Amino acid sequence: MELYNLYYIALMIFSVLGITVPTVFYYGIAVGALVWIALFVLQGVGLYTMATKQGLKGKWRAFVPFANTLLIGQLAGECRVFGQRVKRAGLYTMIAQILTAVFCVALVASQIYLYTVEGAPKYTEWQTPYWPNLQGFSRIVFNFYDVSGFILSIFQLVYEVLMLILLLGLYKKYYPRNYMAFGFLALFIPLSRYIVIFALRNRTPVDYEAYTRARYEAYMRQRGQYGGYGRSPYGNPYANPYAGQQPPAQPPEDPFGEFSSGETGNANARTENTTNDPDDFFS
Repeated sequence: MELYNLYYIALMIFSVLGITVPTVFYYGIAVGALVWIALFVLQGVGLYTMATKQGLKGKWRAFVPFANTLLIGQLAGECRVFGQRVKRAGLYTMIAQILTAVFCVALVASQIYLYTVEGAPKYTEWQTPYWPNLQGFSRIVFNFYDVSGFILSIFQLVYEVLMLILLLGLYKKYYPRNYMAFGFLALFIPLSRYIVIFALRNRTPVDYEAYTRARYEAYMRQRGQYGGYGRSPYGNPYANPYAGQQPPAQPPEDPFGEFSSGETGNANARTENTTNDPDDFFS
């Protein structure tokens, strides 16, 4: 899918530069393939290094299309979606990747065939190309090409969701602090995963659940050293000021205090004003 995206981008650039059909298709394929190969090798180095550090077998899969997706799944381990474990996420993603790649190849082949064999198309008011009076095989190719955009969007959606699940599992192990940021980056810029995997290659994998538990315990210890739950060095009006000790005895409330002007009423009023001091929020 990423290779097709690169091909499409190169195709648009060369079309703007005025390169004519069918040369523009070949230029698009060549440039897209070169860029993809460079990124693929970069990712392969990252996956190979990760697999070596974990002692996995079959490290050569890092440099084999589709097989490297299985390796990513092995490195990521069990993935989770809304708290539910997803086993064999690498296998499902690889199947979706293969189906999407086969469809993209068929789409590019049909496009090249129509533009080279049937010549320049005509365009509808929506700038959609079409060839009038097509017969036989050309008609079949055009019918496929005509609906290919819709079908490709379905393949793309399934593949990208599965790849996102897989990458989130991988990023959780190699960069748990900001794994969601990298996940969203991969969702909106799919090519970013090649660079991110290469950049994370030398990091030591961690157990994400153990990592979050350790951070939670450290956080609670930090809060506890300031006098109990809810306390902080910056002050907290909602904290318990008597954590770890008995609160001082309070005089019983006078049910008729609001009608009294004596010292007891004044003492209660002073106590209430002190407790609800708004400056506590900014101390």
